[in-house]
Amino acid sequence: MLALKKKHIAVLVAALLALTARNLISQGDVIRTGTGIGVERVRLAVSSFRTAPETAPLMRVFDETLWNDLDYAGIFELAPRSFYPLSLPARPTDLKLEEWSGPPVSAQMVVLGNASQAGDQVVIEGWLVDPRNATQPVVLGKRYAEEANERAVRQAAHKFANEIIFRLGGGVPGIAESKIAFVRRVSPRVKEIWVMDYDGAGAEQITHLNTLSLTPAISVDGTQIAFTTYLNDNPEIMIYSLLTRKPLPFFNRRGLNTTPTWSPDGSQIAFTSSVTGDPEIYVADVQGKIIRRLTAARGVDISPSWNPKTGAQIAFVSDRGGSPKIYMMDKDGANVTPLVTEGTQALDPAWSPNGRLIAFTWGKEGEYNIHIMDVATHEIVQLTSGSRRNEHPSWAPDNRHISFTSNRTGVSQIWTMLADGSRQRQLTFQGENTEPVWSSR
Repeated sequence: MLALKKKHIAVLVAALLALTARNLISQGDVIRTGTGIGVERVRLAVSSFRTAPETAPLMRVFDETLWNDLDYAGIFELAPRSFYPLSLPARPTDLKLEEWSGPPVSAQMVVLGNASQAGDQVVIEGWLVDPRNATQPVVLGKRYAEEANERAVRQAAHKFANEIIFRLGGGVPGIAESKIAFVRRVSPRVKEIWVMDYDGAGAEQITHLNTLSLTPAISVDGTQIAFTTYLNDNPEIMIYSLLTRKPLPFFNRRGLNTTPTWSPDGSQIAFTSSVTGDPEIYVADVQGKIIRRLTAARGVDISPSWNPKTGAQIAFVSDRGGSPKIYMMDKDGANVTPLVTEGTQALDPAWSPNGRLIAFTWGKEGEYNIHIMDVATHEIVQLTSGSRRNEHPSWAPDNRHISFTSNRTGVSQIWTMLADGSRQRQLTFQGENTEPVWSSR
């Protein structure tokens, strides 16, 4: 392939980043995703926390956040509050077990608690109780002393939800405290990197570069974010510290440098560079200095995705066969294997935290959808359908949720869903937002 001019490279990368998936799969196939498919979900009653009038407004935020966290966890059935007894318990000793374990509530577990004001803090006590165990009903008890503001109270609800999810969800940590980075269009020629809570709250602008910033990737420890920037009128990789909000050193070679992804141990970055004229995949240290070329095929190799469980394989996109498809190789570039080669285009591979599944987009013009593949069996299941353009999947750290971009409302926004395709919900509503990436914790 002849060396591409800067303009042509930019056009090529933009096109590749925009392409997505094709609908070619039967919904009859079942892939275990960790969302509780075929398993009875725990029926949970989540009582409003008892509180004094001075803390009531903040506790309404707490109650709503806690309910939503547990409802969207993917492993519970929440009993409707219209079934609950009129007298709500503030402590486990207030709980009349038979009222909660029997119809109509029929709860297997009950969440309850109280809150009080202590100076400039709100003190929140919460419990998880088994109403069917009269001798030892208390499963979990927590106490939080937080600043008296909505942000702090929301974080307390996230923490308590994660404790409950960890206890009842097979020891898998909850995602209520995780973050999602994404790209927001600020003006026709400017896109910046933003970060928000997993449920869409607390959106915050990270970069202020006044140029195109694309393809964010959060480091494993959550302290840094790598992305593509056109700050120097050429696609280059930049790494930002999320602690200092300042750039860190990264050596970019001539030509295109884009689509960075972190190794599972956080010591390396895989990315695409056209330093040789042909866009190939490389691996370097986190400063971009110790570099190793992995691919050497004619065409464009882009969008590497590291297996987060083993660190031994990298999935990537290549048009070496004529159109973009998904391939897999060892971390040293050996044993290149095609994964998704049918259809028009297959792009945006994202490896699940357990290393067993790859989410990706499969598409043709006007028809784009998210799919997942079992890497061992090559079984594929389609997760979105009939909703225009759905792309850029990213796994939550619990292996139960996926974020993605969809323009089903007419403008591209960030959405999430359970990993079986259910419970699809919109997170962003302002402007145009794309390319979500979930933090690993």
